[in-house]
Amino acid sequence: MLTVGHEKQKRFLQKAFYGGRIPSAFAFIGKEGIGKKLLALEFAKGLLCGKEPFGCGECKNCKLVDKFIKDLRGGEIETYAYYGSDEGGKKHFSYLIGEHPDLAVVIPDGNQIKIDQIRDIQEFVALKPIGNYKVVIIDDSGKMNLQAQNALLKILEEPPKGVVFILIASSKGELLPTILSRCQVLEFKPLRGGDIERIVSDLGVEIPPALRDIILADGSLAPLKLAQEEKALQLFSLIGELKNLTFEGIIKASENFESLDNERRETLLGLLEKFLSEKAVGGEIALETYERVERLISETKRGLKRGIKAKLAMENILLTLKE
Repeated sequence: MLTVGHEKQKRFLQKAFYGGRIPSAFAFIGKEGIGKKLLALEFAKGLLCGKEPFGCGECKNCKLVDKFIKDLRGGEIETYAYYGSDEGGKKHFSYLIGEHPDLAVVIPDGNQIKIDQIRDIQEFVALKPIGNYKVVIIDDSGKMNLQAQNALLKILEEPPKGVVFILIASSKGELLPTILSRCQVLEFKPLRGGDIERIVSDLGVEIPPALRDIILADGSLAPLKLAQEEKALQLFSLIGELKNLTFEGIIKASENFESLDNERRETLLGLLEKFLSEKAVGGEIALETYERVERLISETKRGLKRGIKAKLAMENILLTLKE
């Protein structure tokens, strides 16, 4: 299977599958970028296959879901987007659905999952599955607004026969206690270093040593999103050579930082904090310098929301590091 690590959670799902005791809802809880959604998709494949917990890989059901998984991992979202209509006839994004009619994946529409999306899912689960199960994966379920969570709660209170929900969230606090009480909660730990090295090797992604150090320390592959940003990679390459950081390099890194959108800037600042923290613990940066830089990073995070000059803010951070 594709999911690396999380053997305890895999064993739990295998036991539930072979015992024929599949809850109507699961909640996969753990930090972003550790494989929760991939495991949810592979378990959904197993339920739709019916032969093995994570699919036999040979039947038609498995092949349909495998293609869906491959394309989603490759970033093909719009291909699988299903759009619903409200009472006024206005179209809205609902969820993702592949060629298998009994698997849907809900993702945020913008920065939240809205009540109309959950209402559309209610219609989806009302349809009888072609096999034994119908599976709905709600990714970033913590982004459901209150109306959406309450709408989901009503479905979970009386779930249709054969329907399995898998909610994916970073923490329990993102979901209503009443929703969690109706879910089998599986908590996931960060990935181990060996697992991360294996995944990065399999992906064939080249990343700067500084970014690799952060990923290993964080136990999450979420930072790999920045590996798709050439300017972010250049910035990390420059930052990784703190001792040899030149004024020209500082200006270049700051310009790259300014070229990113605010979401990526905030992500990068968070990763920079982790990287510098590791360097401080290892004695490569003086504690006093780290504390000053940490304050500047916190000020920059707050300032981004007010529209501060991103280039100047990064220059200030890097110049302080160079002192």
